[in-house]
Amino acid sequence: MDAAAADDRFADLEHPYSYLIDARLHAYSDTDRWVLLIEVVGYNPRVGNVVDVLYPVGKAVLVEPNSPALRLRRIDNVTELFDEEDDEWPDPLRQVPLVIRGQQVHVDAPQDIEEEELFRMLVPQHRELSLADETELRRVVPADLPEVLRLDEWHHETVIRGGSGPPSAAAGVLQVAPSDVEAYQQIAKVLATGDASRYRPTLPPNTHWSDWPQSGRL
Repeated sequence: MDAAAADDRFADLEHPYSYLIDARLHAYSDTDRWVLLIEVVGYNPRVGNVVDVLYPVGKAVLVEPNSPALRLRRIDNVTELFDEEDDEWPDPLRQVPLVIRGQQVHVDAPQDIEEEELFRMLVPQHRELSLADETELRRVVPADLPEVLRLDEWHHETVIRGGSGPPSAAAGVLQVAPSDVEAYQQIAKVLATGDASRYRPTLPPNTHWSDWPQSGRL
Protein backbone atom coordinates (compact mmCIF):
# COMPACT_ATOMS: atom_id res chain seq x y z
CA MET A 1 0.00 0.00 0.00
CA ASP A 2 2.80 2.42 0.84
CA ALA A 3 4.53 1.68 -2.47
CA ALA A 4 1.30 2.45 -4.34
CA ALA A 5 0.89 5.67 -2.37
CA ALA A 6 4.44 6.74 -3.16
CA ASP A 7 3.63 6.14 -6.85
CA ASP A 8 0.41 8.20 -6.61
CA ARG A 9 -1.82 5.13 -7.02
CA PHE A 10 -3.59 5.15 -3.64
CA ALA A 11 -7.13 6.45 -3.10
CA ASP A 12 -7.51 10.20 -2.63
CA LEU A 13 -10.86 11.29 -1.18
CA GLU A 14 -9.97 14.98 -1.47
CA HIS A 15 -8.75 15.06 -5.05
CA PRO A 16 -8.71 18.73 -6.15
CA TYR A 17 -10.28 17.94 -9.55
CA SER A 18 -13.19 15.81 -8.31
CA TYR A 19 -16.03 16.64 -5.89
CA LEU A 20 -16.37 13.60 -3.63
CA ILE A 21 -19.76 11.86 -3.76
CA ASP A 22 -19.22 8.40 -2.30
CA ALA A 23 -16.63 5.73 -1.50
CA ARG A 24 -16.44 1.99 -0.89
CA LEU A 25 -13.62 -0.38 0.09
CA HIS A 26 -13.20 -4.01 -0.98
CA ALA A 27 -10.60 -6.47 0.34
CA TYR A 28 -9.94 -9.77 -1.46
CA SER A 29 -7.54 -12.52 -0.47
CA ASP A 30 -6.71 -16.22 -0.45
CA THR A 31 -3.60 -18.11 0.62
CA ASP A 32 -1.43 -16.70 -2.19
CA ARG A 33 -3.01 -13.49 -3.49
CA TRP A 34 -4.57 -10.27 -2.25
CA VAL A 35 -6.13 -7.10 -3.64
CA LEU A 36 -7.30 -3.97 -1.85
CA LEU A 37 -9.67 -2.00 -4.08
CA ILE A 38 -11.06 1.40 -3.09
CA GLU A 39 -13.77 3.10 -5.14
CA VAL A 40 -13.95 6.89 -5.09
CA VAL A 41 -17.02 8.32 -6.82
CA GLY A 42 -16.86 12.00 -7.68
CA TYR A 43 -18.12 14.67 -10.03
CA ASN A 44 -15.23 15.81 -12.22
CA PRO A 45 -16.11 19.04 -14.08
CA ARG A 46 -13.12 18.59 -16.41
CA VAL A 47 -14.46 15.23 -17.50
CA GLY A 48 -18.03 16.51 -17.34
CA ASN A 49 -19.39 13.44 -15.63
CA VAL A 50 -19.69 11.45 -12.44
CA VAL A 51 -16.74 9.05 -12.42
CA ASP A 52 -16.17 6.01 -10.23
CA VAL A 53 -12.38 5.76 -9.96
CA LEU A 54 -11.10 2.35 -8.85
CA TYR A 55 -7.81 2.24 -6.95
CA PRO A 56 -6.56 -1.38 -6.83
CA VAL A 57 -3.44 -2.44 -4.94
CA GLY A 58 -2.12 -5.98 -4.62
CA LYS A 59 -0.59 -9.09 -6.10
CA ALA A 60 -3.44 -10.09 -8.40
CA VAL A 61 -4.65 -6.90 -10.12
CA LEU A 62 -5.75 -7.72 -13.67
CA VAL A 63 -5.39 -4.30 -15.34
CA GLU A 64 -2.69 -1.73 -15.91
CA PRO A 65 -2.77 1.55 -13.91
CA ASN A 66 -4.20 3.61 -16.81
CA SER A 67 -6.84 1.09 -17.88
CA PRO A 68 -10.31 2.43 -18.82
CA ALA A 69 -11.71 -0.22 -16.45
CA LEU A 70 -10.47 1.94 -13.58
CA ARG A 71 -12.44 5.08 -14.54
CA LEU A 72 -16.13 4.41 -14.99
CA ARG A 73 -18.37 7.25 -16.21
CA ARG A 74 -21.87 6.98 -14.77
CA ILE A 75 -24.25 9.59 -16.25
CA ASP A 76 -25.46 8.59 -19.72
CA ASN A 77 -27.25 11.84 -20.61
CA VAL A 78 -24.96 14.42 -19.01
CA THR A 79 -25.01 16.61 -22.15
CA GLU A 80 -28.81 16.92 -21.86
CA LEU A 81 -28.67 18.28 -18.31
CA PHE A 82 -27.22 21.70 -19.10
CA ASP A 83 -28.77 24.51 -21.10
CA GLU A 84 -25.73 25.49 -23.16
CA GLU A 85 -27.77 28.03 -25.17
CA ASP A 86 -28.33 30.16 -22.08
CA ASP A 87 -25.99 33.14 -21.61
CA GLU A 88 -25.47 32.34 -17.92
CA TRP A 89 -22.34 30.66 -16.61
CA PRO A 90 -22.19 27.99 -15.44
CA ASP A 91 -24.89 26.58 -17.68
CA PRO A 92 -28.16 26.20 -15.74
CA LEU A 93 -29.50 22.71 -15.22
CA ARG A 94 -32.45 21.48 -17.25
CA GLN A 95 -35.28 19.74 -15.43
CA VAL A 96 -34.73 16.33 -17.03
CA PRO A 97 -34.34 12.95 -15.34
CA LEU A 98 -30.85 11.58 -14.91
CA VAL A 99 -30.03 8.44 -16.86
CA ILE A 100 -27.49 6.38 -14.96
CA ARG A 101 -26.24 3.20 -16.59
CA GLY A 102 -29.41 2.93 -18.65
CA GLN A 103 -31.77 3.57 -15.73
CA GLN A 104 -33.82 6.76 -15.52
CA VAL A 105 -33.66 8.41 -12.10
CA HIS A 106 -35.69 11.43 -10.99
CA VAL A 107 -34.08 13.79 -8.49
CA ASP A 108 -36.26 16.55 -7.05
CA ALA A 109 -33.77 19.42 -7.11
CA PRO A 110 -34.00 23.17 -7.74
CA GLN A 111 -32.85 24.39 -11.15
CA ASP A 112 -30.12 26.58 -9.67
CA ILE A 113 -28.46 23.73 -7.75
CA GLU A 114 -24.73 23.21 -8.22
CA GLU A 115 -23.81 20.15 -10.26
CA GLU A 116 -21.95 18.41 -7.45
CA GLU A 117 -24.87 18.99 -5.06
CA LEU A 118 -27.27 17.45 -7.57
CA PHE A 119 -25.16 14.32 -7.98
CA ARG A 120 -24.65 13.99 -4.23
CA MET A 121 -28.43 13.74 -3.90
CA LEU A 122 -28.16 10.31 -5.54
CA VAL A 123 -26.83 8.98 -2.23
CA PRO A 124 -28.09 6.97 -0.47
CA GLN A 125 -31.22 6.02 -2.46
CA HIS A 126 -29.42 5.40 -5.76
CA ARG A 127 -25.83 4.89 -4.58
CA GLU A 128 -25.48 1.40 -6.08
CA LEU A 129 -25.86 2.89 -9.56
CA SER A 130 -22.70 4.94 -9.14
CA LEU A 131 -20.64 2.22 -7.44
CA ALA A 132 -19.15 -0.75 -9.28
CA ASP A 133 -21.19 -3.90 -9.78
CA GLU A 134 -19.70 -7.38 -9.63
CA THR A 135 -18.96 -7.52 -13.36
CA GLU A 136 -17.00 -4.27 -13.22
CA LEU A 137 -15.12 -5.33 -10.08
CA ARG A 138 -14.11 -8.62 -11.68
CA ARG A 139 -12.51 -6.81 -14.61
CA VAL A 140 -9.95 -5.70 -12.05
CA VAL A 141 -9.95 -8.58 -9.52
CA PRO A 142 -9.78 -12.31 -10.45
CA ALA A 143 -13.19 -13.99 -10.39
CA ASP A 144 -11.92 -16.76 -8.10
CA LEU A 145 -10.41 -14.42 -5.50
CA PRO A 146 -12.81 -14.22 -2.51
CA GLU A 147 -13.96 -10.91 -1.09
CA VAL A 148 -13.20 -11.06 2.63
CA LEU A 149 -14.21 -7.53 3.64
CA ARG A 150 -16.40 -4.74 2.24
CA LEU A 151 -16.72 -1.34 3.91
CA ASP A 152 -19.12 1.48 3.06
CA GLU A 153 -17.41 3.76 5.60
CA TRP A 154 -14.08 3.78 7.38
CA HIS A 155 -11.45 6.18 8.74
CA HIS A 156 -9.24 7.42 5.90
CA GLU A 157 -6.32 9.84 6.02
CA THR A 158 -4.83 11.66 3.08
CA VAL A 159 -1.44 10.45 1.95
CA ILE A 160 1.05 13.29 2.35
CA ARG A 161 4.18 13.38 0.23
CA GLY A 162 7.29 15.42 0.75
CA GLY A 163 10.61 15.44 2.48
CA SER A 164 14.06 16.97 2.42
CA GLY A 165 16.07 17.27 -0.77
CA PRO A 166 15.13 18.29 -4.32
CA PRO A 167 11.49 18.00 -5.44
CA SER A 168 12.27 15.08 -7.73
CA ALA A 169 13.60 13.09 -4.78
CA ALA A 170 10.91 14.22 -2.35
CA ALA A 171 7.98 13.27 -4.60
CA GLY A 172 8.05 9.63 -3.56
CA VAL A 173 8.73 10.27 0.15
CA LEU A 174 5.66 9.77 2.35
CA GLN A 175 5.18 11.83 5.48
CA VAL A 176 1.81 10.16 6.08
CA ALA A 177 1.52 6.68 4.56
CA PRO A 178 -1.25 4.05 4.58
CA SER A 179 0.83 2.07 7.08
CA ASP A 180 0.42 5.00 9.51
CA VAL A 181 -3.39 4.72 9.40
CA GLU A 182 -5.21 2.42 11.84
CA ALA A 183 -7.79 1.27 9.30
CA TYR A 184 -5.19 0.18 6.75
CA GLN A 185 -3.05 -1.50 9.41
CA GLN A 186 -6.06 -3.61 10.37
CA ILE A 187 -7.16 -4.20 6.77
CA ALA A 188 -3.65 -5.47 6.02
CA LYS A 189 -4.15 -8.08 8.77
CA VAL A 190 -7.49 -9.06 7.21
CA LEU A 191 -5.80 -9.46 3.83
CA ALA A 192 -2.98 -11.52 5.33
CA THR A 193 -5.29 -13.86 7.25
CA GLY A 194 -8.63 -13.78 5.44
CA ASP A 195 -10.19 -13.09 8.84
CA ALA A 196 -12.58 -10.11 8.72
CA SER A 197 -12.70 -9.98 12.53
CA ARG A 198 -9.18 -8.54 12.49
CA TYR A 199 -10.78 -5.26 11.43
CA ARG A 200 -11.77 -3.61 14.72
CA PRO A 201 -11.65 0.16 14.26
CA THR A 202 -11.49 2.55 17.18
CA LEU A 203 -11.69 5.77 15.14
CA PRO A 204 -14.96 7.12 13.73
CA PRO A 205 -15.53 6.84 9.97
CA ASN A 206 -14.88 9.92 7.87
CA THR A 207 -15.48 8.86 4.27
CA HIS A 208 -18.70 10.86 3.82
CA TRP A 209 -18.29 13.64 1.26
CA SER A 210 -18.95 16.31 3.92
CA ASP A 211 -15.71 15.29 5.68
CA TRP A 212 -13.64 16.35 2.63
CA PRO A 213 -14.73 19.92 1.84
CA GLN A 214 -11.69 20.69 -0.32
CA SER A 215 -12.42 17.98 -2.87
CA GLY A 216 -12.96 19.41 -6.34
CA ARG A 217 -11.96 22.93 -5.29
CA LEU A 218 -9.13 23.45 -7.79
